[in-house]
Amino acid sequence: MGDQPTAGTTPDERVDWSGEQFERVRAVFDSTSPSGSADTALLERVRADFPGRGDDVHAGIGVLRDLLRIEHRPERFRRVLRVWTGKVAAAIRRGDFAAAGTWMRAVAESPVFPHEFAIHVAEAVRELSREDLLEELVQKLVKAGDPPSAAPLLMAWGEPLVEYLVAGITAENPPVNRRHLVEFLGVAGRSDVRLLTPYLRDHRWFVVRNLATAVGRTGRATAVPALEAVFDHPDDRVRIEVLRAHAALTQDDGLVYALRALNDESPKMRQAAVSLLRASPSDDVVSGVAGVLDSEMPSSDEARRLVDVIAERRSEAARSALEKLAAKRASFGANRTVRDAARAALERMG
Repeated sequence: MGDQPTAGTTPDERVDWSGEQFERVRAVFDSTSPSGSADTALLERVRADFPGRGDDVHAGIGVLRDLLRIEHRPERFRRVLRVWTGKVAAAIRRGDFAAAGTWMRAVAESPVFPHEFAIHVAEAVRELSREDLLEELVQKLVKAGDPPSAAPLLMAWGEPLVEYLVAGITAENPPVNRRHLVEFLGVAGRSDVRLLTPYLRDHRWFVVRNLATAVGRTGRATAVPALEAVFDHPDDRVRIEVLRAHAALTQDDGLVYALRALNDESPKMRQAAVSLLRASPSDDVVSGVAGVLDSEMPSSDEARRLVDVIAERRSEAARSALEKLAAKRASFGANRTVRDAARAALERMG
C-alpha cells in the first residue's frame, strides 16, 4: 500500500521518504537500546515521524515500508514490526477499520523485506492476534453494522483471524452472534479461500455447515472441488448449505448438482434444490426439470412444484416442455399429477 499513490496524486507526486525525515526515523532505531523495555520509548520517539491520526496514513506507511526494506538486522526489524502492530491495534480500538486495514496490508501484502524475515512478520501477526483485541474487533464491527470498510483488514489478517472466528463458532458463548462470525469468515476467505476449506473436513457437522456458508460468500470458485467433496455428507443440514454455496460459486455450471439433489433422500434437501432451480436465471432449468419429471418419480407435491418452476419461465421453451408433459399418458400417481399440473399451467399461460 505504501507503494501506491495517495488519493488525488499521480505516481510522480508520491511522498519521498529518502531524505531528512527518513534519516531521523532510522537514527531512532540505531540509537535505541536493544533491550525489550525500550519499546515504549521507541514508539514515542518514532511517533513524530510516523504521521498520526490527522495525517496521511499512506505517508506513514511509506516510512514503514522503507524501514522494512533496508533493515536487515533481525532485532531492529522486529522493533519496526512492533511499531506496526501498535498502529494496527490503535486503529482498531478507535474504530477506524479502513486505517487498520491499510496498515495491515502494508506488511501482509507485497512484501518488501527479505524472504527469510517472513517468519518475524508471522510472529508479529500472531502476537497482534490477542484474544482481547480480536474480541474487541468483532464486537466493534457488529456495533458498526459490519461496515464494508473493514473488508481489507479481514482479508489481510490471515490464518490467526480465521482460527479465532472458527473457535467463536464452536464456543458455548461466542463473542457475537454466530451469523456475524460466518459473515466475517466469508470476507476473510476472499484473499485465500484455502484458509477456510480445510474446515470442510471437520468432524463436527455444525462447523462444516457454517464453513460451507462462509466459503459460498467468498466468491472464490477455486473452492468448488472442496465443496463437491462433501456433497455426500451424512447430515442433510450440511448438504443443504453445501448445495447453496456450490450454486453461489458456480452459477449455471452448478445446475447439474441442483437437479441431482432432487433425488436426495431428505425432503429438506429436495426443497432446497427446488428453490435454487426457481431462482436460477439459466435457460437450462426448463430442460433439466422437464427431464427429471419425464424420467423420475417425484412425490405429487414435489411434482407440482417442479411444474411450477417450468411454468414461471413463461418462455417458448417452457411452453413446449409443458405441452410434452401434458400429453403424457398416465392414469394414477405422480405421472398423472405431472400431466394435470402441466395442463393447468398451460391454461394459466393462455
